Amino acid sequence: MRPIPLGSDPCAAVLTEVGTALTTAAERLHIPFAGDARSIVRRGEVRAHPVWQEPPLADGLPVVLVGGLLTATPVLLSVLREWLTRLGCRTLVAPTGLGVGCGETSTRIVAQTLADFADATGAAPVVIGYSRGGQFARAAAARHPDLVGGLITLGSPLRGELAEVHPLLRLQIYALGAMGTLGVPRLLSARCLWGSCCQQLREDLDGPFPEQIPFLSVYSRTDEMVGWRSSLDPAARYHEVSTSHGGLVADPAVFSAIAAELREVITGAVAGGPDDTVTAA
Repeated sequence: MRPIPLGSDPCAAVLTEVGTALTTAAERLHIPFAGDARSIVRRGEVRAHPVWQEPPLADGLPVVLVGGLLTATPVLLSVLREWLTRLGCRTLVAPTGLGVGCGETSTRIVAQTLADFADATGAAPVVIGYSRGGQFARAAAARHPDLVGGLITLGSPLRGELAEVHPLLRLQIYALGAMGTLGVPRLLSARCLWGSCCQQLREDLDGPFPEQIPFLSVYSRTDEMVGWRSSLDPAARYHEVSTSHGGLVADPAVFSAIAAELREVITGAVAGGPDDTVTAA
């Protein structure tokens, strides 16, 4: 075990070392999602990367973060939020709970969060949606383009939905849907997955996107949870990184892509419109 740096939290450092040892063993055994576990355990290491020292680029730019399945808590998005604050952004996490609820309800929550934040700041927020949260963010932007200054999705299944996620994750979603159908509160249900409840959400994901909104989709071909092709929304521009699904909220390369996009949104140098530079090889 490596020495604990002076000034660090000893408990956190020990837990990180133990977690790293366990995830390393899991990766060697080819256990699914071991890379994601590693990314979550070591997500704070981005603070030692040069991207953490990016100079402030925004004077109060409002940014709304939307978490994905079981990742919507401010704790799991804390490193990304902290970094955005360092850049000078005013950040807010949309209160979608653990991201396991009805998609239509979650989309409306995101839309209301955007409206409230726009009123409070006097500017249309940039929305950053992670995984399933990108679905909610895209749909909210399509419905209320006047409330969105830009959209960035991180490993979001925007095309194909359940067909493009790992079978184990799909099984988990089905289990949540079954529990919601049986009456467990705050969970999606069968009506959300296949019925009329979230029909509008599905139509918004498949439908056109406002051309005036800059839209960047960040994806990774090494993402085990979400098939990378499902992130290639026809209305978006694309940026490829090499990381796990969990790494999409903590990897320096992702942070660099976000910084570049925010800089262009602020200066008006980027315009909406699709990207046709990626081949689905």
